[in-house]
Amino acid sequence: MQTEQEPIRYDERAWKPRPTLSGPDYTSLETYDEERERIWFGDWVCIGRTEELPEPGDYIVRDLAGESIFITRNEGRELHGFYNVCSHRGTKFLDDEPAAGHIRKAFVCPYHAWAYDLNGRLVGTPNVKEGELFDRSDYPLHGFAVESYAGFLFVSMARQPRPLMEWMGQGAESVNMFDRFKMDELRVGVRIVYEVEANWKIVVENYNECLHCPQIHPELVQVVPLFRFGEVWDEETRDDGNWMREGATSFTMTGESELPKLPGLEPEDYSMYYGAYQFPNLMLNLHPDCVMYYIGYPKGPSHTTVVSEYLFRPETIGDPSLFNPEPVVELWDLISRQDWEVCQRAQTGVGSRAFTTGVYPRQDRFLYDFNERYRKEMGRALLG
Repeated sequence: MQTEQEPIRYDERAWKPRPTLSGPDYTSLETYDEERERIWFGDWVCIGRTEELPEPGDYIVRDLAGESIFITRNEGRELHGFYNVCSHRGTKFLDDEPAAGHIRKAFVCPYHAWAYDLNGRLVGTPNVKEGELFDRSDYPLHGFAVESYAGFLFVSMARQPRPLMEWMGQGAESVNMFDRFKMDELRVGVRIVYEVEANWKIVVENYNECLHCPQIHPELVQVVPLFRFGEVWDEETRDDGNWMREGATSFTMTGESELPKLPGLEPEDYSMYYGAYQFPNLMLNLHPDCVMYYIGYPKGPSHTTVVSEYLFRPETIGDPSLFNPEPVVELWDLISRQDWEVCQRAQTGVGSRAFTTGVYPRQDRFLYDFNERYRKEMGRALLG
C-alpha cells in the first residue's frame, strides 16, 4: 500500500475498478468526531469572503463542525480568528444570529462583562479587584490562524498551521489556478443557503463527478455537451475546463445573459465553464460573467449546510441596468436542488446494513482521488 499521495489524473485507459469509502465513513458518529479533529480543526478550511469584514470592528460568526468561532478585523485592518469562548469561565461570547456585526473597540462577555479588544487582548475585568495577583495579558481570547486568498477566508485551528499556499497546492485542482478571474475584486450579489440531509463527503463526491448528469441534470447537459457522456474533463482542455455548447457565452438555460463579461480573461474563457474543488469544503464554478461557489459546513454525519454565493464585478452589482443575475441563478439553483435530492438518497443508501463499499469505474476517478486525499488526512494507508 502507498503511504504518500501523488497528484493523479488517472489518464490510463485500463482502469481497474477501485472501492469507495465504507458505509460507516458516511454515517458513523465516531468517524465524524475523528474528522473534526483531523480535517476541520487540523488544517485550512474555507469559511467565507473577506468582503464580509470590510472595516475595523466588523466580525462574522461561524459554526465549524460544531465549534463556534468568529473572525474580526482590527484597527490595522488585520484579520484575527478566535474561538467563541470567554477566557474567564468559558461563556459563549457572540450569538450565532445575526452571524455578522460590528463593535467599536471591545467585545464584552454577556456573562461577567470581561472585555477584549480587536486583537483578542483582555482589556477589562470589572469583577477583579485591585491588588489581586492578576495579569490580564495571561488571559487573551483563544486564537487561531486566518489567511485570505482570491477574496476567500481560510482558517486553520492547528497548533502549528502550515503555510496556506503549501496546503492549497496539494490537490489536483486549486483556487490559484484562476487568478485571471480576479476573484478578490468580485463581490457577492446573491446568496442561497441549502440544508442537505447528507454527509459532507457525499456532497463533495457528487460535485466531482458527472455520471449522474444525463439522468439528474437534463438542463445542465444542454449547456455543457461533455457532461452528456458522464465525463467532467476531456483531459486536454487546460485548467480542467469544459466548452459550453456552440454559441453559448453564459451559464444559463439559453446560453446567454445580460450580465457584462468579466474583463481580462483569455479568449477561450468566454466560451468555457470551469470547476475546481479545494479540499475540504470549497467547490468553485467559474463562468464568463460570474463566479459561483459552494461552501459546505458539516453539521453531523448526515447533515451539511451548503452556502451558495454568486460573485460579480462591483460595478455590475451597483448598476441596476446591468445587474440581472436571475438567469444564472435560475439554472444553478435548479442544478443544486436536483443534486441535494439525489445526495439525500445516497445518504439513505450508504446507511443500509447491505452496504459495505461501492465501486468506482474510470469516470469516477476524481472521486477516488478525493477518497485518497481523505484517507491521507485521516491518517490511513492509501490504496494506490
